[in-house]
Amino acid sequence: MRFEILEALPWFGWRLRTAVERLNIVRKVFPACFLMLALSVASLGQNRPVAMQNARTAPDFMDRSVIYQVWMRSFTPEGTLVATATHLPYIADLGATIVYLSPLNVHGYPSVFGPSTPYEIKDYDVIDPEYGSEADFKALVEQAHKLGLKVIMDIVYAHSANDNVLLNRPGFYQRTPDGKLIMSRWHTPQPDFTNPQVREFFRNNMLHWVKDVGVDGFRSDVAGGVPADFWDQARDAMDKVNPNVIMLAEADVPEHQLKAYDISYNFPYYTALTAVVVNGESAERIRQQWEKAKATFPRGARFLHLNDNHDRNRADVVFGEKATLATTVLNFTLDGIPFMYNGQEVGDTTAPQQQSHVPIRWDIWKPEGQRRTSIAGRQTARLRSYMQIVQMRKDEAALTSGELTWVGNSNADGVVSFMRKKGNEEILVLINLTNRITKIQVDVPASDYAQARDLLKNRTLPTSLSPDKFSCQLGAFDYLVAKRASGKTP
Repeated sequence: MRFEILEALPWFGWRLRTAVERLNIVRKVFPACFLMLALSVASLGQNRPVAMQNARTAPDFMDRSVIYQVWMRSFTPEGTLVATATHLPYIADLGATIVYLSPLNVHGYPSVFGPSTPYEIKDYDVIDPEYGSEADFKALVEQAHKLGLKVIMDIVYAHSANDNVLLNRPGFYQRTPDGKLIMSRWHTPQPDFTNPQVREFFRNNMLHWVKDVGVDGFRSDVAGGVPADFWDQARDAMDKVNPNVIMLAEADVPEHQLKAYDISYNFPYYTALTAVVVNGESAERIRQQWEKAKATFPRGARFLHLNDNHDRNRADVVFGEKATLATTVLNFTLDGIPFMYNGQEVGDTTAPQQQSHVPIRWDIWKPEGQRRTSIAGRQTARLRSYMQIVQMRKDEAALTSGELTWVGNSNADGVVSFMRKKGNEEILVLINLTNRITKIQVDVPASDYAQARDLLKNRTLPTSLSPDKFSCQLGAFDYLVAKRASGKTP
């Protein structure tokens, strides 16, 4: 406001000019006060609830990513880095973009679980000879990069093996006042992250794999068991080397995605899937879990959507073959990062074995000329379905960066229904999570989707069963991913 205007209001102008003059005096005499005020204002944003803040900005490729986990002891008969490297073209052809390798560091002997498990690390600086050497690891990463794949390694910092080489280092592990180790729930020692030397060690460990081997990031086991500010400090250090490092937290801690992490595991989602498909609870649990996650995590947070991993029984065993495919379609059409585990795409049902070698039955890999079994035929069909699902997500921008809107339907207890939209592109997703045939009406106009294209079944949808709302029939564990016909205006 200009003082010339204030002269029309003498008293008010005088009072305002006096206040401004006094403020200028205070600013000159007490500059520290102004600095404190500025810092206080800046800190207001940091003190806001996590859900009111923005998640960290990740590279453009992140939203388009598909993660494939390799369990080293079963992915190949040999169980080595060299053998895994020879099969990277298969993962690339499948359409995955990020290869996540189970822990590679020297693991402890013996394990409290019996034979050794890769999650009990004895030496954080050395690759276990069981898998090969650091040179083998570097060669695998280089091969992956040639194929357009990124590689992340599993790191286990929340706990160690009972014979870790650092146990004799003073102050490195958590101990009681009388010197006894404080053990984790897995009965393993826990590094003491209140010790700056511990933080420096693990930060340098991560930097080594990024700088010297070329890994593209990390999956952090039990990420919530390590102080969040350690991960923040590690991110600062890695950003100076490679700002595009991928960080995946095996935790559902909202604060993680403010700075350190790009993606968080979504364990409540898996729990909801199991409750709906296995226990017969209402499919509305999927939407409720999604809404709860959105209400607690930062805006723009990314969640890992999975129906199979090394800590659970195989998806085909838990859900059944048809339901596994239906929940996979859900994983690939929700907003988030889809995940595939170690032979899931061919229906592998080998029980997870962390302590021993149990190779996947890769019947489809039999050399030409050998007799193929009926299992191989089923694996081939299953693999084609997965490749089609992955390709669909790659082709449709609405599925990777479009807005998600939930849509009502006449059987909300059994069918999940939502829409993905980006610009003028609109995709309707309907997934029947029951083993019963169902006819449903969906809360979208029939005229919008009557002639939509089914992205997974290569057909144009027939005229809606209803002239008002779009309606259709879905078989047991059936699904429909329908792209609005071109020319339709949203």
